[in-house]
Amino acid sequence: MLDMERSPGDTVGVGRAIVDAMVAEGVRTVFGLPGGHVIAIYDALYDTPSIRHVLVRHEQVAASMASAYAQLTGEPGVCLVTAGPGCTNLLTGIAEAYVGCLPIVVIAGRGSTATVHRGASQEIPTDRIFAPVTKWSVRVDRPDLVLEVLHQAFATARAGRPGPVLVDIPRDIVDAEIASAAYVPSGAPARHAADEADVAAAAAALAAAERPLLIAGGGTVMSGAFEELRTLAEQLAAPVLTSLSGRGSIPDDHPLSAGGLGAHRSRLSKRLLAAADVVLGLGFRFEEMETNWRPGAVPSADATYIQVDIEPREIGRGVPAQLGLVGDVRTVLTQLAAALPPGHDFASHPRTHEIAAELAEIDDELDTIAAGEERPIHPVRVIRAIREAFPRETTVAIDVGAITQHIAGGMPFFRVYEPRSLVVPSSFYGMGFASAGLPAARLVYPDRPAVGFVGDGSFQMVLSVLPMAAEEKLPVTWCIFDDAALGSIRDIQEYRLGERYLATDFTVQPDFAAIAEACGCHGERVEDPGEVDAALARALAANAAGRPAVIDFVVARERLLQTWEHFGMTPVERVT
Repeated sequence: MLDMERSPGDTVGVGRAIVDAMVAEGVRTVFGLPGGHVIAIYDALYDTPSIRHVLVRHEQVAASMASAYAQLTGEPGVCLVTAGPGCTNLLTGIAEAYVGCLPIVVIAGRGSTATVHRGASQEIPTDRIFAPVTKWSVRVDRPDLVLEVLHQAFATARAGRPGPVLVDIPRDIVDAEIASAAYVPSGAPARHAADEADVAAAAAALAAAERPLLIAGGGTVMSGAFEELRTLAEQLAAPVLTSLSGRGSIPDDHPLSAGGLGAHRSRLSKRLLAAADVVLGLGFRFEEMETNWRPGAVPSADATYIQVDIEPREIGRGVPAQLGLVGDVRTVLTQLAAALPPGHDFASHPRTHEIAAELAEIDDELDTIAAGEERPIHPVRVIRAIREAFPRETTVAIDVGAITQHIAGGMPFFRVYEPRSLVVPSSFYGMGFASAGLPAARLVYPDRPAVGFVGDGSFQMVLSVLPMAAEEKLPVTWCIFDDAALGSIRDIQEYRLGERYLATDFTVQPDFAAIAEACGCHGERVEDPGEVDAALARALAANAAGRPAVIDFVVARERLLQTWEHFGMTPVERVT
C-alpha cells in the first residue's frame, strides 16, 4: 500500500515506507539477500508485486548485478542487504561502481541503536568502511529521517558524476513506526551546459583542425549522448575511438567508428591518435588500463586536447587538457554542434574511406586467424564465432583477463552495435565483476540474448551466480576462455621474471560444464575448433528454453601486439 492511499495522521512501519519510496523512485528490481536486520523491508516487499527481488547467493553478485543494471539503464541499481558481512560483502562491487561512475543505492541493515556500543551481533561501522568508495555513506539514527535520507540518496546517486550511495539503517529504526506522508521522488538530474566562451573556443579549435579525433568514454554512455555524438562526428568527418566503457556509444559499423585505446587498439586507432591535431575527449579520463600513459597511447604533445566532463576535478587529471568544458556530455555536444559551421559530406570524405579500407584489411587478417584448426583453439576463432551466432542487439559482458578484455574487449575482434549493451568493469578491474552482473541484462532487456566473455580465473570467483541465474530464469551464456592460468600475471612471470612461475597455473581445474549442469544450467566443454559453432547453437537453444548456459572453451594463450605494447612487455625481453 502506497502512502497516497493512507489518511492524514496514519502511521506506517519504516520498512513499508522504504519500499513505498522505492516504488515512487521507479525501482523495479532489487538485488539482495535477506537477514534479520532488514526483515521488515523484505516483509513489505512481499506485498509489492511491482518490485522484483533477485535472490543472490552472495552479496558480491548483488553489487555486480546492480552495477550492470545501472550501466544498461542509466538508472540506480538497488541492493538490499543485512548487517555486518551482508553489507561488507558488497564492498568490492561498490568500489567498482564508484570508480566506474555507476549510480547505486545500497540499503543495509545495522545493529540497533540501543546496542551500538555493547558488542551487538554483526555490529561494525559500515558507513565509515564505505565512505571512501561512495558519493555519500550515511547512518540513519532517527525514524523520521529515513525518507528524507532516501530521497537525498537517490538524488545523489543520479546527480552530476553518478555513483553509489550507502544508507545504513539500524534494526530498531527499520522496525519503528513513522507518520504517513507523501513521498516526492528525486527525479532526473539537471543537465548542465558548459560555459559559452569555452564552447566557442573548443568549436574554433575543432573547425580549424585538419585531423580532429573524438574519444567517447563511459560518460558518453551515462549521458545518453548517442545521437549527439554521431551528429558531431559526421559534422566534422572525425573518426571516433571508444574506451571499453564507451563501447556502443557509436555503432562499430558506423563509417567513422575506428576502434579502441590501449590494449584494445589496432594499428588504425594507434595511427589516428598519434596523427590527431585536436582530440575531443567526451566523458573519458585516459586511465591507466586504457593507456598506461605511454607515449603513443595518449595525444601527441603537439595536439590540442579538449576534455568534456561533468566533474570539474576530472579535467586534466589523467592527461593535461588545453581546454576543459565542464558539463553534461550530451548537452555540450549539442552546444558544439550549434557553434560549428555546416558539416562535411562525411560519407565521401577521404578519411572515411581510409578507415573503411584499413578496417577491411584488419578484418581479413582476423578472419584468416579465426579459420585456423589448431588446438588449443585460437581465442579469435571463438570471438568471431560468437559474433556470428548472436544477433546484433545482444548484450555483452566483458570480464577481466588477458584474453577476455584484451582481445574480446577490442574492436574489431568483437563488434558492438547498440547503445547501453555492454557490462564491463572500469579501472578498479575486479575479477568476475562483469560475469556476475551479466544476468541483469535479461531483466533490462528480456527479449535480447546476452553473452559474456570470461577467463577461467575470473569465473571461479563468482560461480555462485549460476544457481541464481537458473532459479530466476535469466538465460544468459557465459563463454569461458580456459587457458588453465591467471594469464596476465603468468605473462609477467614468463617474460619479465625468467619463467619463475608461482601460483598462476591451475593444476586442479574445475569441471565448469559439470558445475553448470549441477546448478540447473546447460554446460559443455569444447576442445575441438570444429565444435565451436555447434556448441554456441546449443547454448542459444538452451537460452531460448529459459536455461542459462556455460561453454568452457579450451583456448591457446595468445596475446596481441597491442597487449604487449600496453604493458611494455615483449617476448624479446625474456629474462634468461
